[in-house]
Order: sequence, then structure tokens, then C-alpha cells
Amino acid sequence: MRIVCLKWGDKFSHEHVNRIYRMCKKNMQKDFTFTCYTENPTGINKDINIVLLGDYDLENWWWKLCLFKNPAAEINIFLDLDVIIQNDITHFADYVELNKLRIVKAYWKPYELFGTDMNYNSSVLVWKGDLSNIWKEFIIDPDYYMVKYAGIDSYLYYHHYELLNVFPRGQIYSRLYGIDENNYYKAGEPLMPLFKDDQYPICIFNGWRRKTEFISGKYILDNEGYNGFEKYWN
Repeated sequence: MRIVCLKWGDKFSHEHVNRIYRMCKKNMQKDFTFTCYTENPTGINKDINIVLLGDYDLENWWWKLCLFKNPAAEINIFLDLDVIIQNDITHFADYVELNKLRIVKAYWKPYELFGTDMNYNSSVLVWKGDLSNIWKEFIIDPDYYMVKYAGIDSYLYYHHYELLNVFPRGQIYSRLYGIDENNYYKAGEPLMPLFKDDQYPICIFNGWRRKTEFISGKYILDNEGYNGFEKYWN
């Protein structure tokens, strides 16, 4: 089994990679290798396998689609670098289904969706087998998809929905947006305080150093959002 992450550019540092690795060692009881896809491996723990990113003119999170370029002979678990592993994730390997992609469903988005908004999130992924069509379709005209969609979540949802399965309830919640349909951010309300539930295996920080306040221009979720989570990686 492989656990993989991806670091591109300067938004995340090598310490984010090393931190995810430490959390996996604490919370995965099955044997695994840990791999980081990156263009800059400086400072990354020597026990982490490095795959250098190819020569593609991609932006931000779109590099994640490189993970599906080749068929996967073993179980793969992908984690965004702003994910916090709070409890044991050994059972996440059991969510694999051959030639399918397990993806996060945002149970905290029970409201009606408009436009290209959807309730899937790629902060955590599990797969095995051949998903190379995800990459092949995208790389034919990457500029088209990068302009049309805000990220790969929408691309996967609207172009490869038949390949997707979702994680069950009670496994993953959002630090920024909510836990489930009974506890979530509602439009027009202040985004703070942030959400926290220590019973869940994984907390995703979808929006870390990305979402900003309209007036101040300051990040809604930055490093202060990690306060209280330090025990999970120390």
C-alpha cells in the first residue's frame, strides 16, 4: 500500500510533508510506503520516497491529476498537505474498489447547489487499478479545464462521475465549512469559529491560505487554524 501526497510551489513547505508522514506513522497499522510528488524535495524526510513532477505547464492543485497517469497495482491513499489525521485510518484501505476513485463527500453542504458547485472534495482519495482516462482526457486540453473549473473536484465530478464513490459519513469533516448537515457554515454568517470534532479520523483544511475576507483581504484560515491540533503530529 502507498500513501501519497503532493507538494508544488511555495504554498506548502517540506515540513507539511514531514508532518503528514508522522501522522500516518501514528495512525496507520498496515505496512505502507510514503511517497511525495514534488518538483523540490529539499528538506523532506529521507524515509519518504520522492517522485519528481514532470514537465507540464500546470497550476496549483491540477498537478494532482498526475497521480492517475499510470495504473496503480496497489492500494493508494492520497492526502492533501493541509489534512489532519486525528485517529486511526487503517480502515481507509478497505474503501478501495478496483478501477474506482473514492472521494470525500461534503455532507456539510446540504443546501441546493448552483452552477459548477458540487459536494465532492479531493482532499482525501483512495484508489487501485486503471484510472488513466482521468489524466488522458485532461491533458488533451488542460488550459480548457483549468479555465472552466476552479479545481479538480469539479473536473472529476462533471467528467468522471461514473468512476467516483464516496467515503461514508463520520470519517471526514471540514475545518472551514462544517461537519455534517446539522453543523455547517451557512452563507451570511461569520466563518469563525472554525469547526473541530476530535472523534473523526480526518479533518480537511480546504481553504487554508486560500479563502480571504472581503474587506480586510486577510486569510480566513491560516496557520492559526492549526491551534489545538499540534498533538496529532508531535
